Amino acid sequence: MRTSLLELARHDWSALRCGCGQSGAHLTETFRRLLDARSTQETVGYTLENHLEVQSMLFEVAPHAVPVMLTALGEDLHDSVRGHFLGMLEYLVTGESHQSEVEAGRPDLEEECTAAVREGIWVLYAEAVSGHAEAAFDVLEYVDENEERLAYYRSALARRLE
Repeated sequence: MRTSLLELARHDWSALRCGCGQSGAHLTETFRRLLDARSTQETVGYTLENHLEVQSMLFEVAPHAVPVMLTALGEDLHDSVRGHFLGMLEYLVTGESHQSEVEAGRPDLEEECTAAVREGIWVLYAEAVSGHAEAAFDVLEYVDENEERLAYYRSALARRLE
């Protein structure tokens, strides 16, 4: 069994608010379709946009989705799904709680997302040196508090590409 599927099953998605106005219950199917996709065609109609966030405004499901995406990045993923997950991670660490979430007592979702991404920071570094460098570094710029490490990896990668 894939670790990302175990991480997905660890959360009670139906108890979480989603950006589409429903509970997050439907996200298990969305994630499964994305994780299993072997072509871009298989991802059509399945996206995390407007569910985890809407125009960078975050919803309760967002911090729970972070470990699923990070775990999946360490697995075999279709390139378009890998790019989608990296893009979503950037939205989640640069966004802010939607007003409805603030009113529901969740004003710091971006901080929760950032903390969750930091737990898997080495997944992002592995991603940076294995192919999706810019997308991974875009996220790392917001989450890695060790500026010296970030600069070292950027320069080491640049030297390797010369």
